[in-house]
Amino acid sequence: MLNNASIVSRIEEIRNNHQLTSASFATKIGVQRSAMSHILSGRNKPSLDFLIKIHDAFDEVNLEWLILGRPSSLSKDSENLSNQTITRETEVLDEMTPGPKTITTNPSQSNEAPKEIIYIYADGKFQHFKPKN
Repeated sequence: MLNNASIVSRIEEIRNNHQLTSASFATKIGVQRSAMSHILSGRNKPSLDFLIKIHDAFDEVNLEWLILGRPSSLSKDSENLSNQTITRETEVLDEMTPGPKTITTNPSQSNEAPKEIIYIYADGKFQHFKPKN
């Protein structure tokens, strides 16, 4: 059974990390302010549609973390696990790819514009930036 209070606390964590009011958070995810208020007060349970809207509005939010509380980019343990996974995936791909290998670690060395920039702070907060198109 899902723990709705935990889901609501994770929603609050996202809202606080982005420094949004409940009203601005509701606007960002595309729901009515009253729906947001009812969920945060515990009157209503968040629907799957509501949670998917959060996931869609905030690219860095892992849906599994939001629903089940499993580690995501919002926790240090997950960050370490994610880095280990990416490193291992890179090693496997390097082993499978013939020819010389080039790894760009500095975005300024690439000709591509960044898709997004995420600053993760030691206190667990983060800021998410996307270039304006």
